[in-house]
Amino acid sequence: MGSVPGAEDTRFARPQARSRPGRPLLLRLSYHAAMASSALSRWQSDRAKTIDELLSARATAGKEGAREKQLNLALVVRLAAEFQGFARELHDQASATFAAWGSAGNTHLADVLRERMREGRQLDHGNAQPGSLGSDFGRLGFQLWPALAKRNIASAAHQDTLDRLNRARNAIVHDNETDLETLEHEGYPITNTTLETWRSDLDSLAGTLDTEVAERLGTLFGQSAPW
Repeated sequence: MGSVPGAEDTRFARPQARSRPGRPLLLRLSYHAAMASSALSRWQSDRAKTIDELLSARATAGKEGAREKQLNLALVVRLAAEFQGFARELHDQASATFAAWGSAGNTHLADVLRERMREGRQLDHGNAQPGSLGSDFGRLGFQLWPALAKRNIASAAHQDTLDRLNRARNAIVHDNETDLETLEHEGYPITNTTLETWRSDLDSLAGTLDTEVAERLGTLFGQSAPW
């Protein structure tokens, strides 16, 4: 079950130490609740493993200049892709819950509701940037980013991180060096430090989003949160 509004959110647990291959021990926030969506569980397991494999390759590269730079660019694209996959899976799970609860056992109606919830979904065709998340999850009848900011004061900063990550991702895949230089001038060069910060922020954002969506579904249908 999700957290009770106003109570401490157990997803935001004490920071736990986690080591990176070839790098000093780092602190990453770990979000563990009694229950979590399958989307969040996969973000913390399979998707985290994919990112860690790239981090391991980067650590092996050491300070070899061009090779390390290319691995950092690959990490930007992979991090953006994995977060988009997480957000889409969470929306799928929310849509399925919405359809099941809203159809009162009518399986045909449930199918219709589920498809309407996903029809024209931005996460299917574009990046998981703040606007697309707001539009797609807004189908649950709330304004996403104000709600996330109310639940977790750091969400405004995480929103900015998501925007910068997608700007970097687009600059890389469209070979736009000027946009990468602009990000660097703003204080966000594509370096180990920047990537570690972005990943930590996305971990926090994923936990907040997961909790908020569960709470909204429960409130909408007068039920306990579905996860």
